[in-house]
Amino acid sequence: MITKAHAHETLEKLIPLKGLIKPLLGIDVGSHTLGLALSDRSWSIASPLLTITRTKFSKDILILQEILKKHEVVGIVLGWPL
Repeated sequence: MITKAHAHETLEKLIPLKGLIKPLLGIDVGSHTLGLALSDRSWSIASPLLTITRTKFSKDILILQEILKKHEVVGIVLGWPL
């Protein structure tokens, strides 16, 4: 389980990457879809990017790899289901 302290520690490790002026990718993992959002380059706000209908893990990863390269993403933020 990820605690608030652990999440804060992880974010502190990302702060040096902020100087690279590249976006983060948010991923909300659902049982049938992956919701993707892309931050602006200052990490101030994220906007919806794409919803991927999940198939096989190997195929989903290929799509995510393409998106990471295309948008020069420096980090991933995973949504935690409630």
